[in-house]
Amino acid sequence: MNYFSIKQISYKAILMFSMILFYVCYYLDIVIDPSKTEFVFVVGYMFAIMLAAFWAIINYIDHLRINPLYKSYGSIDQFVHDLDISQDEKMEVKTMMVDYVADQKSLGKDEDTAIAEIINQFKNEELHKSTNSEVFFIHVHKYLLGLGGILLVASILVYLIDQMTLKNEALRVLGITLICYAAGFYLSFIMYNILNKVLIKK
Repeated sequence: MNYFSIKQISYKAILMFSMILFYVCYYLDIVIDPSKTEFVFVVGYMFAIMLAAFWAIINYIDHLRINPLYKSYGSIDQFVHDLDISQDEKMEVKTMMVDYVADQKSLGKDEDTAIAEIINQFKNEELHKSTNSEVFFIHVHKYLLGLGGILLVASILVYLIDQMTLKNEALRVLGITLICYAAGFYLSFIMYNILNKVLIKK
């Protein structure tokens, strides 16, 4: 269920604070005479939007993973952990590497040197086998589509509840806030995909 995984969102606190700030500023802007507090609310809106934009940037960065074939490692465990392969394959690679290091140590070679050798050998073999080894592992970010859809459905439900009651201002503002952040999710998805294509071409 990648489309509806909240766990895939990084820095949730920043996003939630942005949403709450936007909602509060919007609500107060409606119930209070705007001419008296216009500057305060403009600053609040801008800060909320900048927070959301900041979240979109750091969320994307947090999902970026450098291909371990292009990174330096000091231990077999760290290298194997980062490999983008199944758990069984990781165990096979680790066993092979540990055996190699043990053999080299029995021949009098330094352990750290043997570890560096086997890791570099593995990297070179994998890079030689693959004609298109990307520097970055790209995340698809499907969760933005699913969670954006949830926010849209929630906004429709809030609108219907609002219409069936006394048209409460708080509910109307909540519905609009949900729509705005759903649009933000979809916009982020488009932006992320553009960035992914740029990284793939590098």
